Amino acid sequence: MLRLIGVGLDNGEITSKGIEAIKSAEKIYAEFYTNTETVDINRLEERTGKYIEKLSREEVEREDLILESAKEQDTAFLVSGDPITATTHYDIKHRAEQQEIDTEIIHAPSILTSVAETGLNVYKFGRVVTLPENSKPKSIIKHIEANDKIGLHTLVLLDINYEADKAAEKLVKMKEELGNREAVLFERANSKTQSITVGELKELEKNGETPHSIILVGEKSHKEAENLDAY
Repeated sequence: MLRLIGVGLDNGEITSKGIEAIKSAEKIYAEFYTNTETVDINRLEERTGKYIEKLSREEVEREDLILESAKEQDTAFLVSGDPITATTHYDIKHRAEQQEIDTEIIHAPSILTSVAETGLNVYKFGRVVTLPENSKPKSIIKHIEANDKIGLHTLVLLDINYEADKAAEKLVKMKEELGNREAVLFERANSKTQSITVGELKELEKNGETPHSIILVGEKSHKEAENLDAY
């Protein structure tokens, strides 16, 4: 049995269902390479009475460690945010099902829903893009432009520990016209130090530690415009 369990974006966001699944599991793995580690694993171990083994990216993507374990015993795999918003995690689910391993998904809060706290409507977001710290994929601008054509907002996820002011500078270098775009800086989503600020992309300044995300604002409804004015 394999259970993919979301632990949310901050301590306390894992559901009661998730806690019970950890308690009943014989083996528990966790990974945090797809997100900054914002959940205290030691605290979660104390709460559940279980040892949680952290895996590297290579162990998750290149080895069948998780699936081999799930064939033999009740195995839990813990993931920041929601467990299947990342392609890698959905692939694990898919491969498990192909090998006739029973699977269960236990959801939790993720950045894809938390963005609604900015006052922008979730259903008006287009394709999400990820901006790496060490490269400039042309596809990012392509997807932003596609969202712009139909007036949708673009959520730009950043690499682990990638600071938003540096990311904004890179986006402007990739396409100069983006500099004047209205943008939202969403820092440390769901934490006690969460911060939301609005301004032109070229003028965004971080207010603290990562994780950071940037939203390029598309066409706004009257209510969305009113909501953003608060920031």
